[in-house]
Amino acid sequence: MNLTEVASNIFGSYFYPQINPPNDETVSEDNADIQQIIKVIDELFGTILIKESGVKKLEDNRDGRLGPKFVVLDTSTHHGLFIVSPDKLSVTAQSNFGTMRANTGVYRGKWMYEVQLGSKGVMQLGWSTIQCKFSKEFGVGDVVNSYAFDGNRMRKWNVSTHKYGESWLSGDIIGCTIDMEEGTMCFYRNGKNLGVAFSKISMGPGIVYFPTVSLAFAENLTANFGTTPMRYPVEGYQLLQEAPNNQLQNSQILFNLFEKLLYQYNRIESLSKSKQIITNRTFLACLARCILKQIGPLIEIPYITQDIFVPFIKKLIETDISMLFTCLDLIWTFLESNEMKICLETTVAYLSSAFRQVSVVLQYPDQRTILTLLNGLCQHKKTRQYLLQFILFDKVKFANFVHVKPLDEECLNNLIGDIWWETNPIDLSIENYKQDYMNACDKIKFWISEVETLQVDLLITLLNNVDGNATTPTSREIFLRKFRTFVQENLLSSRSEFLQPMPMYQTPLPITLCCFHRLLVAFRMLWDAEIGTSPVFIPYRSFCDSSINYSGIDRIGGVLSHLNKTFKNDLIQLLGTDHQIARENENSNLTSSLFGESSRFLDLPVISVFARNLNLNSMNVGGSTILERIGYFANNREDRTAMHLGTLDSTISLIELLDGIILFYHATAKKQIAKVAYIRDLMSDYTIAMSNSKNRLELIKNLKDQESLSVQTQLVKTIDIFKKKLTEQARHMAWVRAVVFSEEKQERIVWLLKVVLLTLTKTSESGNLFSFIPEFYLKVLADLITGLKNHIHPTVPIENIASFKEILQDIAEFLCNHFLDTRIVNANSKDTLIFILAGFASNSMTLDALESVSRESRHKMVSNLLKSYENRAWAQSNWILVRFWQGHGFAFRYDKSPHVTKKVGPKILNQESMAQPIKPCPSLIYQNHITEVLLNNNQTTTLFLNSLLNQLNWAFSEFIGMVQEIHNASARPERVLIELRQLRICATCFDLAVSLLRVLEMIASVANDVFTDVTLTSTESLLARLCQLLCQILNRTSMQTSSFQHVVLLDIPELQSVDHFPILTAVIGIILALLKEDMLLSESDEIPKVTKAFITEPSFQMTSLHFVLGAVKNTKIKHVKTFSFLNYENDVSQMEIDSVKKMIHHLDYYRTKLSSAETPCNDDDLCTICYAFSISVIFKPCNHTSCRACIDRHLLNNRNCFFCKTTISQVETTDGKILHHFSSDSSIQDSMESDNSIQS
Repeated sequence: MNLTEVASNIFGSYFYPQINPPNDETVSEDNADIQQIIKVIDELFGTILIKESGVKKLEDNRDGRLGPKFVVLDTSTHHGLFIVSPDKLSVTAQSNFGTMRANTGVYRGKWMYEVQLGSKGVMQLGWSTIQCKFSKEFGVGDVVNSYAFDGNRMRKWNVSTHKYGESWLSGDIIGCTIDMEEGTMCFYRNGKNLGVAFSKISMGPGIVYFPTVSLAFAENLTANFGTTPMRYPVEGYQLLQEAPNNQLQNSQILFNLFEKLLYQYNRIESLSKSKQIITNRTFLACLARCILKQIGPLIEIPYITQDIFVPFIKKLIETDISMLFTCLDLIWTFLESNEMKICLETTVAYLSSAFRQVSVVLQYPDQRTILTLLNGLCQHKKTRQYLLQFILFDKVKFANFVHVKPLDEECLNNLIGDIWWETNPIDLSIENYKQDYMNACDKIKFWISEVETLQVDLLITLLNNVDGNATTPTSREIFLRKFRTFVQENLLSSRSEFLQPMPMYQTPLPITLCCFHRLLVAFRMLWDAEIGTSPVFIPYRSFCDSSINYSGIDRIGGVLSHLNKTFKNDLIQLLGTDHQIARENENSNLTSSLFGESSRFLDLPVISVFARNLNLNSMNVGGSTILERIGYFANNREDRTAMHLGTLDSTISLIELLDGIILFYHATAKKQIAKVAYIRDLMSDYTIAMSNSKNRLELIKNLKDQESLSVQTQLVKTIDIFKKKLTEQARHMAWVRAVVFSEEKQERIVWLLKVVLLTLTKTSESGNLFSFIPEFYLKVLADLITGLKNHIHPTVPIENIASFKEILQDIAEFLCNHFLDTRIVNANSKDTLIFILAGFASNSMTLDALESVSRESRHKMVSNLLKSYENRAWAQSNWILVRFWQGHGFAFRYDKSPHVTKKVGPKILNQESMAQPIKPCPSLIYQNHITEVLLNNNQTTTLFLNSLLNQLNWAFSEFIGMVQEIHNASARPERVLIELRQLRICATCFDLAVSLLRVLEMIASVANDVFTDVTLTSTESLLARLCQLLCQILNRTSMQTSSFQHVVLLDIPELQSVDHFPILTAVIGIILALLKEDMLLSESDEIPKVTKAFITEPSFQMTSLHFVLGAVKNTKIKHVKTFSFLNYENDVSQMEIDSVKKMIHHLDYYRTKLSSAETPCNDDDLCTICYAFSISVIFKPCNHTSCRACIDRHLLNNRNCFFCKTTISQVETTDGKILHHFSSDSSIQDSMESDNSIQS
């Protein structure tokens, strides 16, 4: 085939009149005049293409239109603050209510424009005249001669408001039309006519209507006035910006020619002789240059790109993917860089916009088509790398392409006609629909899986690792760099919520969860294909060698620069002396000597800079400017180091991807799982409420009196409301079951949990290098356990997970071995570990796992739990001990204190406190370990009990002090507002005091000897101090005229946990445990030791004990129900009541024996510290005196004299016996240990 024939096959009838093929077939193709052919083609384009006039048309003078040719939003006349895109078509509101008009209006004819919603909140879209005066409170539709539609509230607005339209969603296309001939306005949602919104609108001289939008804070949209084709054009209505009709015709001609050329290009490759291939293809490339020279300026026009180029690409993919690759090769070769840039940006932006629309068909045809098209583009190497480098992460958010939106409400309603939800007891009228409901869920899951497969294919294409060379990085390298920045931006955004309002983009939560799952599936497929090893975990080398960017992320062992110096030898052994880290450590020694420790600030989290420099009270919508002033710019967080050229190591690159996925789950994805679980739990509340209403209706339906009939009517209405709400929620739950909480999604979460756990376990085995683990790994461990146990379960039962008990046991083993691990220095990491452990102790299933670990691990954890509470965060440790006991204590079988259920009035729901309702699950195994630890190490036990009593004294003192302040404030004649923070602190102190008392009850029950064994010198002091605290608490809480009683009667919602029952049952439980042995003895004249400790305590009062059984009558406050355990028949057993009565009789009996034997003490001989006991000891060398109990208690915490602060070297009795002797370098504990050995 000669060159003329090749050209003729492309240009056809246009070409033949100009150059005829040679008549003599012997004439060689080489004799053809190539230059002449190209010249003729150039002349041909001048003939067949429509020419623009000499002066480019800059105005649009169509009848009925007023304004410039190019229509955009007018930023010069806006009201409120906005973020506006460079093309002035996309806006995000940054004030409470902002309004913006377009720069073009209409006064005659029929016109339309479209808006794509970026969010689904309060927005008013419509038309207004230039005379409308807007403000912060009034937008379009709120003033005269302005008309608007708000799909969030389903209302139309024209000064007054009326119900109209249907609810809109983000991604919806809202069409706004105005008919100036009929005087009407209509609105469309995704092409569906919502009906005439307004008729008889104001018209006449001076009335020009401008497209106008009003947005609430953070709402955003993109307007289309004709820059690109209308997504849903309405017949008979004009665009505000005229379509480029001439350019459209030219583009159609040129792309038709280009398509023929591509066909010839492939055909010649397959049919021509080998000696002709190069010549023909070179000639075709010359022809392609002629065509593309004309196309280049045209595809810079967004309208052309969307209307011509995108369908052209789609056709090539459907016809032959190789033609697409040829097309892109030629385009990249012959188009100018700016032409290609604008074309690809416009193409991907359109695809993103179309993808975000809600599907009205179950099969998601549009979304699948778009994914196929984008994947086709990304299979071309140069296009893929350009999209990754400049567009997919910078111009649009790539995560949008891996999201699947719920179906349109109408489609969902048609698909799920029969509604089912879980009922208890089973309601057959609802249960009959279960199978049909589940079948509908399976249909949704099937088609969603089709979309998900295409999304995973796209990600695998983007993660190509074989397209790099000596001068260019691979697509995987670019993706990993961009993805890391994307994750860090989301992490920073989630950390800095306190800085809002500020224009910081945060990926919507539903998108993050979809993105997480797709990335995880893509990783697993790539790992199996490229590596194939199992099990998968992050090697600890990755945390030490700087191969992964952990900028702004703390390590569990502290600051990175400190770790590098401290464990320098370990790093050298792992990485070698030639590694960059080792060399930097050498250089840092010089730097530190010159500049001190200032370089450490480089390792601190970025967020701490914000906290120090920003005045939060002065933050306003200009927050971004303040951030820029302190040197923060969002785009500067991207890693600027040089990219690796050529193919990456598959293992290292995939490990980096997996680490990013784990961090991404921690930063945002976990929140969506919790959010969906909350919606499910809310549905459960509705189910219970509906069941209760039905039960009430059944009870009174046979009654015919007027009041009963009225109640029946109200109950029927209530049930109808509940049923409507449950129907709506059940349809949403069908989506959740199919897409969010499915068996497949659960399996992925379990797989990731195994990865994280194995990573932590393997790294721990490395020794000191365990300190290098980023702190978020422990948090992710907690997040994954919570997600599986509390969120996905019971929608997908946790019992369905294979070998899940073994997984829980491995986690429990890790927790026991690493609780109070010295390598974990970071405070947040310590709290996270305790939080996970507390969660395990609060659930019967996880507690079984905790009890199944090795005895050595259990003993180690209990030993750490029973260490002194001084100088450490003790509240959570104490809370764990309470969980081991809850269910075995005196009247401690409740999950929520029974006084709360008896209260009538407002209650604070979901209050964050240790009084959260938790089903009791006591552990005999751990109680036995607690007994062993307490009885086998007296020194440690004494320190622990001393610290526990110190914290109880502090917590209750703080609580009573705040109660007194609240009492005083409420007694004032003027109105006094008490800070909510103070009320919460008060409730927290009360909860702490109760939990400390319950731990003491457990110790007194399972290890009574620590208070009663006479062979131990510490028991007398500890017992006396415990008796004193118990008596003080009883006295403060059992008086009918006390501040405590007054505050309880105020019934403050924030103090709903504060009541007599929880604290008095704990105190009585301790007293019963301490007196258990004494009460078994026969009554005699000799007073038992523990009994004597109680009745000789100066603050002991029998009336306090009588109070718990309601035996104390109140004569000052009338009409107040007396507190008594007898009022709680279901919570305090008869056996417990009998034991209280026996205890009161026992103490009362011996109290009378004591009074006859005691002799009064001279006031001069009383201890001047407590004024309760006589002086019995002398401090050396200062010779100050006190009673034995006071000095023993004081020496547990301090060796300085109580009065003069002189260091005590020796303590003697008044008759000269040495009780304590301290050498200059000995400690109090050493002295106590010595005393114990002497005593034994």
